[in-house]
Amino acid sequence: MGTETKATGAATVGRQQRRREQTRARLIEAAKTLMAERGVESVGISEITDAADLGAGTFYNYFQSRDEIVEAVAEASIESVGAALDRMTADMEDPAEVFASSLRHLVLRATSDPVWGWFIVRMGAAHPTLIAILGPRAARDLRRGVDAGRFTIPNTDIATSCTFGSLISALHLVLSTEPPAETDQLFARTMLAMVGIDAQEAKEIAARPLPALRLEP
Repeated sequence: MGTETKATGAATVGRQQRRREQTRARLIEAAKTLMAERGVESVGISEITDAADLGAGTFYNYFQSRDEIVEAVAEASIESVGAALDRMTADMEDPAEVFASSLRHLVLRATSDPVWGWFIVRMGAAHPTLIAILGPRAARDLRRGVDAGRFTIPNTDIATSCTFGSLISALHLVLSTEPPAETDQLFARTMLAMVGIDAQEAKEIAARPLPALRLEP
């Protein structure tokens, strides 16, 4: 009987944990959608709970502030992509291909998931959370290119800032207009030229087969 009681208790705890995870996910998804529509700073807590169809007090069972849910949305939306890019490029030997492949996937991600793309655009290139997640990765890839003699850039920090600004602008173009065919390749070619890759070689690198981006659940 004791074993049955323990099993029942464990099942109950498991159901409660799943419900908590589902509720938290609803809040995060609602926040992401609203912030993608109107901007990160223009969305209030009550609007998030309304969109998630939850009571206003529910929010504080999961997050202490609006800034905390912004970080959670960024973690769920951006960090997972950044980690997937790290895994995808881990075995690539050419830093130029690493740089180009990562940029291409970010553009393609916005195309396939416009809510995700608009969230990134609305955050803006200077948002500290975006910088904290993607900034070190961009700077790392640029430094590798310089160290390998592939990139010619006078200052990594400036090049990182240029990469961020260009990415946000490219995503906005993709989401708000009918962009040219193979925009991901065109963007990668342009950014490779920025770091000193010859135009013809940049075209070849940007057209290389692109490995799949596998996001972990």
